[in-house]
Amino acid sequence: MSTTNRPAGAQKLVSPLKYLRSAINQIVLVKLKDGTEYVGVLELVDNTMNVVLADCEEIDPNGNPATKYGRVLIRGSHILFVSINYGQVAPEIAAK
Repeated sequence: MSTTNRPAGAQKLVSPLKYLRSAINQIVLVKLKDGTEYVGVLELVDNTMNVVLADCEEIDPNGNPATKYGRVLIRGSHILFVSINYGQVAPEIAAK
């Protein structure tokens, strides 16, 4: 019989990397610490949260596509947050 330090009914913590990896091949929004936003298809995530986006576009402050880049690598230490269901939340922007 094993013992745990978790209270009865407590859920096991899930790593944020598992959520990111579950979003591979989906449209995501990546916001950087400097305020820049990118939308693209998540291709790869590593253990330091570096991400590779395909069909990537930079989004201007008004929410419109500003620049198309194709495939980009974004360093994990520069990322503020990632919205993993962006294609469902903002389909009008994701479809552009």
